[in-house]
Amino acid sequence: LLAMLMPLSIDMYLPALPVISAQFGVPAGSTQMTLSTYILGFALGQLIYGPMADSFGRKPVVLGGTLVFAAAAVACALAQTIDQLIVMRFFHGLAAAAASVVINALMRDIYPKEEFSRMMSFVMLVTTIAPLMAPIVGGWVLVWLSWHYIFWILAVAAILASAMIFFLIKETLPPERRQPFHIRTTIGNFAALFRHKRVLSYMLASGFSFAGMFSFLSAGPFVYIEINHVAPENFGYYFALNILFLFVMTIFNSRFVRRIGALNMFRSGLWIQFIMAAWMVISALLGLG
Repeated sequence: LLAMLMPLSIDMYLPALPVISAQFGVPAGSTQMTLSTYILGFALGQLIYGPMADSFGRKPVVLGGTLVFAAAAVACALAQTIDQLIVMRFFHGLAAAAASVVINALMRDIYPKEEFSRMMSFVMLVTTIAPLMAPIVGGWVLVWLSWHYIFWILAVAAILASAMIFFLIKETLPPERRQPFHIRTTIGNFAALFRHKRVLSYMLASGFSFAGMFSFLSAGPFVYIEINHVAPENFGYYFALNILFLFVMTIFNSRFVRRIGALNMFRSGLWIQFIMAAWMVISALLGLG
């Protein structure tokens, strides 16, 4: 359930973006900001939750994060203006980062090396299935109820996760293994990474790749639903094709990376992304769809 919170909170409300834009009477760009601020909060959260979990323990950090996630989801459901929704989505993303960061540490603390790999494979399976189903569920919730109920469902899921953490999960990091939390040290460690040219180049490549993906996430609902007149409840099925292809390429990568090398696979992936991006630009300019 923890592993599902982040993908659900992004993909489940995608079919509702055009409806939210129309209800608040704002352009598409304003509604797309709700996704941008979520990602900003999620990125910042990943920088702080790791050191906090090493200092204060796993359980209080992930429990606090899921409770804030639930509160932010309620605030999103009750938002009266697009500006309120944009701000609350930032805190939504900030809280979602806790589960994504701490779950790896929890698994590493609980399971031995071989069992850890098996359990992380299960977590990755969950994080693949969740975005596959989330837009489909969100589209039908939008048809039967309204976009507000998407966030109510997320709030209930977070409360259930919080209860499970409180009652079922014990603290896995004993006090003697904890490290003092110093914000200056944390910033210094990240600064050292940014000064490393190879690490920086990999981060930029990964960042631009994710930028392309999130550009699709924010613009896709408007392209499918408003331009191509796809019903909101059917948007999820089109979106699922992307997740299926991502799953297939993950299997392909795992099989060929040993044969041709990680660096060659990395370069090939970047070239494929460049060619596909260029084709999409040309298609848009020529009105091909």
